[in-house]
Amino acid sequence: MLWTHHSSFLSKSAIFLFVMSTGGLANIALGQFTVERSPWLDSEAVTDEPIEQVWSVRDGGNGLPLDVIFRVEGINPRKTVHLNIHEDTVLQLQPYRRYTRICVEPQFMMHTDRIWADPEIAADTVRLLPLKIGLELDLEPIEFTPGASTLYHTSIPTLEALFEFIQVNPTLGLALIGHEQSSSDNTEFESRERARAVWEYLVTQGIDPRRIQVEGRGSDQLRFPHPKTVEQAEANRRITIRVIDY
Repeated sequence: MLWTHHSSFLSKSAIFLFVMSTGGLANIALGQFTVERSPWLDSEAVTDEPIEQVWSVRDGGNGLPLDVIFRVEGINPRKTVHLNIHEDTVLQLQPYRRYTRICVEPQFMMHTDRIWADPEIAADTVRLLPLKIGLELDLEPIEFTPGASTLYHTSIPTLEALFEFIQVNPTLGLALIGHEQSSSDNTEFESRERARAVWEYLVTQGIDPRRIQVEGRGSDQLRFPHPKTVEQAEANRRITIRVIDY
């Protein structure tokens, strides 16, 4: 089930505090974690002034510039912003804010990433990879309520982009691969259940189920084997997509 009404949501910090108090994540010592923050806030050059950065996108195959639409979380705290990104798009970014960027372009692998505005980077170039069988991508962010396979509302922009990615590439077949941060014996099953939650969303929206496979890798391929922040622990419980047909 995907929650879609904000009035129904607990904040993520409140959920973690509740789970910690009930022992629901005994396998993850959340008490030792810190909340991730921009690394530039602790530098000597810290400032509240916006950071000017140039964004551009290039074809990862031939290096040519591309004119695309970015869906950006973080520019407006209340909604996703759609930006036309060309060869030299200048943005004013906040140094203390994390941004999520999503791009869907036909015949290219979809792009998702999460960044802090680094004052040392004047120009940030994203390279879209031409589609081919075997390409893998970790989706940012696909998040779940702690200890469950229920999709968290922060996943909605990425889920919508994934749906569009499959639609605009009609011959595309994907594997949805779940990963789990746990030391239990059921990590493969748990990770598969999370991947299946994404499968159910896509099929409910009208995607042919024959185009999508579901896999669970358990805790075999954690991004952070020894997570130090809440965000790193969450990142270990992720969804990867792999191109299986094109």
